Amino acid sequence: MLLLSACASVAATTTTVPVQAATVVSVPTATDAPPQVIQPAVSNVLFQIIKADGTKFDVTLDAVKVIPLTQLTVEGKVQEGPKLSDVLALAGVTDYTEVTINGSSAPSTLIRTQVEDNTILDFSNRGTMKLATTYIPKANWTKDITGITVK
Repeated sequence: MLLLSACASVAATTTTVPVQAATVVSVPTATDAPPQVIQPAVSNVLFQIIKADGTKFDVTLDAVKVIPLTQLTVEGKVQEGPKLSDVLALAGVTDYTEVTINGSSAPSTLIRTQVEDNTILDFSNRGTMKLATTYIPKANWTKDITGITVK
């Protein structure tokens, strides 16, 4: 085994440099307030309701959290979430004939009487919502809801 080592001795020297007076110029800014860091807005929009007149309403997590939860047993498993009719009411939707729910899986269309009875929106484990109803087989429920279109 070969070990190489290098050592060097450096003599420290000090040099004195004369300092001349400096002029400090202050540049005015538009505001005396410290600069602000603008953070991107964090959206807690779960999905959008498109009303019959074409206007859109963003359904937020905060708004859904205040709606009372309802339990629904489908195929032996308890589902829990707000009634779909209560979610529609958030957007001011009370008069409709049917709704179509879109998401990451096949869309589902329900008529008014189905929406008002045994139909909820259940929270998924991914932070999204899914349809839960006794009117459509569980395998065909719309998952990861992105929008509800009202007619």
